[in-house]
Amino acid sequence: MAQRISLARVDGLDRRGRVKAAREIIYAKNLKTDTKAVEDLLQKDSLVPTAVGALFCDEIYHDILLHQNAFSEKLTPLGFKMFEMLVVDLMHEVELGVWKAVFIHLLRLLDCHGESLKHEMDRRQVSI
Repeated sequence: MAQRISLARVDGLDRRGRVKAAREIIYAKNLKTDTKAVEDLLQKDSLVPTAVGALFCDEIYHDILLHQNAFSEKLTPLGFKMFEMLVVDLMHEVELGVWKAVFIHLLRLLDCHGESLKHEMDRRQVSI
């Protein structure tokens, strides 16, 4: 739990600036996404250089406005923390083989105490 708090992702100016700089390298300099310059900016926090385009047309201008992330751009000034809205997936925290071995061991423990316990664990009950 301490690591979840100390290593929590933060949606700040640094993150947004690195994504913007990576996009400029990719699109202005026509470099690939796997070049060292882009990797140096994004790899540390596993960031991706994506942006959402919104087309605004009027009689004079035909501009494309790029937003890095609507949650980040619009809600961060209001105190919203984008990364806290995402649920942590336990399966991404533990290697699949390790999880499978632990689960099989738990099933065997239940089986030792009575086969009905395995069925009880598997039973799904809807509460009203």
